[in-house]
Amino acid sequence: MFKKQYLAIASALILTTTLIPTSSQAATGTKNLQAKYNNIKVIYNGAAVPTTIEPFIVNGTTYIPLRMMAGVFNKDVAWDGTKYTVTVKDMPNSQHANELAARDAQIRSMQGTIDSLNKQITDLKNSKSNRDDDDDVQDDLDDLEDQLDKDYDDFKDIEWKFTLKGDEDDIDVEIEVDLDEFQDEYDDMDDSDFEDLVESVVKDIWDEFDDADIDGEIVDEDGDNLHDFSADASDDEIFFEDEKI
Repeated sequence: MFKKQYLAIASALILTTTLIPTSSQAATGTKNLQAKYNNIKVIYNGAAVPTTIEPFIVNGTTYIPLRMMAGVFNKDVAWDGTKYTVTVKDMPNSQHANELAARDAQIRSMQGTIDSLNKQITDLKNSKSNRDDDDDVQDDLDDLEDQLDKDYDDFKDIEWKFTLKGDEDDIDVEIEVDLDEFQDEYDDMDDSDFEDLVESVVKDIWDEFDDADIDGEIVDEDGDNLHDFSADASDDEIFFEDEKI
């Protein structure tokens, strides 16, 4: 079947690129041709033309199955294997069929545009939803900041200021102290006092964001780092200066 189909192609290739010999020019015989296949596609009015036989190139000329293009141009193609003859006829109402084919191609093109626009709308909605979620999380963090400021405004006679950033999975914590005002009280604190502060703050955060991993630092008002701490929500472990509390 495959050989017969290509024989049909060789007998009547694209009408616009092949000269059909007259009876005086006709000849019979066999020639070996080297065909190049390169996944050639035919696009008609923006839509790919289907075919069971792949177009190919011989000596720089592209050959396309006649039946493939006959459907596009509303032609009826018949192959007579006994006479080695290809017959091409106009289909009934070919003009009307051509109009329908062009309209169908236009509809397919418009549908592609609609699908693309719908995807953009969905992406924009998802993006807005993500931004809204991020805004909600930041609002919760801001509220928690205010609460921590109130709860620890006199811890060890020092006023502590909190800054929280991040999301529900990872939160960065900055605990600020004004050493110009509370240097003596700060110097009176030992490691256990700092550990108590860090542990209490982390547990307060986990009360609101129980799955959040925490990276934090204690800084003075000028931004100089004084202590580091972290917390792993999956193991409920808290580390102060790389030492587990």
